[in-house]
Amino acid sequence: MKQKFCGVWATYEFLDDTCETIKELRNSGFNKITTHAPCPRHEIDHALGDPQSRVPFFTLAGAFVGFGLAILIIYKMTLSWILPVSGKPVISIPIMGPIAFELSVLLSIFFTAGAIVLLILKDTLRHPGPISKKYKDYNRFMRDRFGVVVACEENQLSAIESIMKKYQAEEVNSET
Repeated sequence: MKQKFCGVWATYEFLDDTCETIKELRNSGFNKITTHAPCPRHEIDHALGDPQSRVPFFTLAGAFVGFGLAILIIYKMTLSWILPVSGKPVISIPIMGPIAFELSVLLSIFFTAGAIVLLILKDTLRHPGPISKKYKDYNRFMRDRFGVVVACEENQLSAIESIMKKYQAEEVNSET
């Protein structure tokens, strides 16, 4: 079941106004803030409080799983098809290195891609965005404008609108 969006979204021409709006919204207790930008900007990350991603943990888990799986596969294959060659050990650790490295890199990539998709879906379900036709058709966020979307309750709409207008928002739209 999809949740209905209740909140305010605004567009800004300048990055400084966008960042100041975000900072004031966070200081006022609004934490469900989403931003749009034509390109990645570290100033927006700082204004949002440098949120940390959990994706690197999935990447590390993928590396460990890949390394362990490679060692297990090599060990099982070596004991299944023993090929003794001139008195050398049947299970040779130096031979495992490149294979274990490559499989750990491969599974790290798969775990990272899976984590990104999973976390995006989870965040989209927990915090739905605006559903109006005007928001969906607004494409200037990808060209030259910054956007701030704040999910809130109906009694908080006017407070958020006043904060956004205070920092020269070009347009402010509320949805209930």
